[in-house]
Amino acid sequence: MRKEKIYLVIFFWFLYFGLQAQNKQVTRQSLYWIRYYNQLTINTKWTWHNELEERRFFENNQHHHFIAHSRMHYKILQNADLAFGMTYSRQSPQDPHSISHLVVPEIRPAQEITYINSISKRLALQHRIRIDERFIRKNDGEVLLPGYNFNFRFRYRLLASFKLNRDSTKRATTLKLANEIMLNAGRNIIYNQFDQNRIYAGIEQVLNKNFSMELGYMYWYQQRPTQYQFFDRDIIRLTIYHRIKL
Repeated sequence: MRKEKIYLVIFFWFLYFGLQAQNKQVTRQSLYWIRYYNQLTINTKWTWHNELEERRFFENNQHHHFIAHSRMHYKILQNADLAFGMTYSRQSPQDPHSISHLVVPEIRPAQEITYINSISKRLALQHRIRIDERFIRKNDGEVLLPGYNFNFRFRYRLLASFKLNRDSTKRATTLKLANEIMLNAGRNIIYNQFDQNRIYAGIEQVLNKNFSMELGYMYWYQQRPTQYQFFDRDIIRLTIYHRIKL
């Protein structure tokens, strides 16, 4: 009798998740991101990082998202630093065919800690934990409303960097592989405690002591605030790194 109960529980468990999968609505999209990333080294301890990123759909070349990050990094160890800063973004409609012109602003303080584990002279693993405090302007899908919705977002990223050049005198070419998980928390979060997963692969090429360029592909899987709707996105990202030492 006990075994039968266990089998029934297993049966209904798989039935439940089978129905969940059948009800899942996945929206597939393709985008490209263009990013300018500035790093201003103030001294051996402090570095100021700034990013500007334009995100657009390939389809109709429709605008999707503009986002700006600014963070101060403080080195606490040779291979670890703390950072704090602010993000401002403007979110356009999530559909490249949308006729809506609604743009939703967001203000996002953030804190993070980064630790780099150097496996060898060519291979390094970077662990980053970030906390976002998201203030997203209230809206009804058509117009902005007074006030902001608030929630926390917890992020963990593992990034592997492998230098493809054996000769250190050459301009470095680096292969990057990353995986980042994001989780939501707060009273406004009902269904999407899991926010998104980003998997990335890219190549960074150093051009000179101040500039490098990176081209990569990102797979982005995200749950929307509703229970059964998801985004499945293929993204091409071009980054220009600009490093300045004072």
